[in-house]
Amino acid sequence: MAHSFGPPPKSDFELSPSRREIELFRENGFLVVERITTDEEIAWLRQIYEFIFSPEQAARRDAPLDRSGTRDAGEPVLLSQAFFPEVRFPELLQTTHWRNARRYASALLGVDETELASWGHMIRKPPGGRPVLWHQDHAYWDPEFDYQALGVWLPLHDVTAEMGAMNFIPGSHKRGLVAHRHADKPEENLLTVAEPIDEASAVSCPLRMGGATFHHNETLHYTAPNTTAEPRLAYPMEFQTKPQRRAVPTPMPWVDERRAVIGQPPFVYVADGKFLPL
Repeated sequence: MAHSFGPPPKSDFELSPSRREIELFRENGFLVVERITTDEEIAWLRQIYEFIFSPEQAARRDAPLDRSGTRDAGEPVLLSQAFFPEVRFPELLQTTHWRNARRYASALLGVDETELASWGHMIRKPPGGRPVLWHQDHAYWDPEFDYQALGVWLPLHDVTAEMGAMNFIPGSHKRGLVAHRHADKPEENLLTVAEPIDEASAVSCPLRMGGATFHHNETLHYTAPNTTAEPRLAYPMEFQTKPQRRAVPTPMPWVDERRAVIGQPPFVYVADGKFLPL
């Protein structure tokens, strides 16, 4: 199972958010950064990405990466995902992208960098790939804990609205967690907001290669179907402080519904490429 792509390309490209960027993030719940890493590093990241999603790996039932979204043989794959790639490839935590993203996350959340853990989530949306419906990241998490977190979304090429760029509802993070529902069977774990939202206020964020978006864990976001002839390749990461146990769980009936079907999942805290119990 061992496979190495060597260390990431060396780079002295360092980036920190301006005071204006911090203000924009806290007001809108999201931020667009035009350049967070180098083209050379994107090329290196794509090697790992393409290996993870290669037919060689897809055929392995014992592959150490979650490939949720992969369907049975003969059925079209509308969205493939690989969680926690840095567990297998720890060099992902040595990149220019990771360093700059962590520095931004620290400033945007108002915490010291040493308080932040991170985990990755690679997504492949093929031509014809399905949308990711309007949701908040917090809606997927354990109701028994409080979270301070944000996501950074890095495409591995130029990405357009038609390909499935990120869309955000400005200021939606100020509402706190809103009610969600299952868009499909609970075991599929595809959530969307339970009530209509004002999509006319949404902001689409196409990006050039090397750019990224940041969003608060309670900012409503969406990506459209991929209507182009090329796959959309994205590498989101989450940065968070250690979750704090609540005295009373947050009411999240959609989580209770899924638990009733599949049982209690083993929630974990991911830090430095290691799984730790909460």
